[in-house]
Amino acid sequence: MDELKEKIYAGKRINAQEALALFSWDILDLGMAADFRTRLLVPDGKVGFIIDRIVNFTNVCEAECNFCAFHARAGQIEPYELTLGEILQKVEELVKSGGTQVMLQGGLHPRHSLETYAGMTRAVKERFPEVTLHSFSPAELAHAARRSGVSVDQAVATLKDAGLDSVPGASDILVERVRRLVSPRKIGVSGWVDVMESLHRHKMKSSATMTYGMGETLPERVEHLGVIRDLQDRTGMIRAFIPWSFSPANTRMEDVVPATGMDYLRIVAIARIFLDNVRHIQAGWLTEGMKLAQIALTMGASDMGGVLTEEVVVGATGVKTRTSVDEMIDVIRDAGRIPFQRDSDYQPIRLFA
Repeated sequence: MDELKEKIYAGKRINAQEALALFSWDILDLGMAADFRTRLLVPDGKVGFIIDRIVNFTNVCEAECNFCAFHARAGQIEPYELTLGEILQKVEELVKSGGTQVMLQGGLHPRHSLETYAGMTRAVKERFPEVTLHSFSPAELAHAARRSGVSVDQAVATLKDAGLDSVPGASDILVERVRRLVSPRKIGVSGWVDVMESLHRHKMKSSATMTYGMGETLPERVEHLGVIRDLQDRTGMIRAFIPWSFSPANTRMEDVVPATGMDYLRIVAIARIFLDNVRHIQAGWLTEGMKLAQIALTMGASDMGGVLTEEVVVGATGVKTRTSVDEMIDVIRDAGRIPFQRDSDYQPIRLFA
């Protein structure tokens, strides 16, 4: 432990075995080490948040992942599809509230082609050119390409030309063994990496997530982080890493014991130390709640993510966490940090000193 601690405080890169060893560290020692590494990357003590809105335009999804409580299921959850007019109305509401980022997200709809996604993108950008479209997901992009019989590169180029600015790197869990059990109809790890590298070739930025607590082992959690670090070494495209704990209620995996708050704090801290090439770790207030997210700001997290007006996917599991700009500011200040509203590229819009 002393040798590893010395390595961490020297700012050196740790390997996978060393990351695995961190799971057995005392939580206070781990948190202090992660906070030190945070200050190496973000020395000014500022923590950002963005005013954004997720627009879930459909819940029809042929992937039907076992961990999802949102996709339409016969006799259980009614399918829906928003019209283009309804989507534009939601974006207009965001703009009027001072928001800057829209996340268009849906399932792998069997009738949605590349033109469906491009049409949505084009319509939003033509009406609201000032809005950043941080939208869709690697799985959706691969789906759109396959449905239209084009390459992923062609799909990314088409969507960028239509006005897509960046793509959330929703990755679930980047471990093939687990993906075969929980999301066998989705793209695999190599497919996710292929889409991300295509985004990079088109000079687009992304993020990376991790949904943990779905039956993966501790070495597999480190394996997930390794895929992200390797990708970032090659591309530098990942602006933030966001871990989420799996919420099993109302899914096909309801018998899974939920991860604990301590599990979450360990993931945040270990990710901060291991992902030395990713500037920001986001505090996952949506799944973990504001109190735990606030603690995460002292254990490796340096961003609070979005206000997330109208989030419904996590809400489908029964988790009903909500927040506001005022609460974001208070939570960040009470953690001893300086809050600021940011844009999608993590640049400041307004500082709350």
